[in-house]
Amino acid sequence: MIKKRDIKTAGHAAETILRRMPILWWQAVSPTPEGQREVTRMVAEKQKAFVDGMASAQTQMMQEALRFWVAPFATPAGAKRAAARVVNAATAPARKTVRANAKRLRKKG
Repeated sequence: MIKKRDIKTAGHAAETILRRMPILWWQAVSPTPEGQREVTRMVAEKQKAFVDGMASAQTQMMQEALRFWVAPFATPAGAKRAAARVVNAATAPARKTVRANAKRLRKKG
């Protein structure tokens, strides 16, 4: 089931890509310090979102493991919900970053 949150994230990602394409194009054709800062920021943000997502996923996995030991009679539905919580934790930093980028680039353009 697709959630409203995921649809919004996809929209923000598409907007960010569309707004960055001209910056990348002009940076390739006629480099500027401002364009270089944006390119550097783009790469650094992705790396940070990845690291933050992995840390969040690991934290959530530990919580799920502890939850299992407290209530070991897990069901397939419970396991599915646990996996969804881990995925949600892993993707939350990227969702936050893409939303902020769309907002920031919208103000620039």
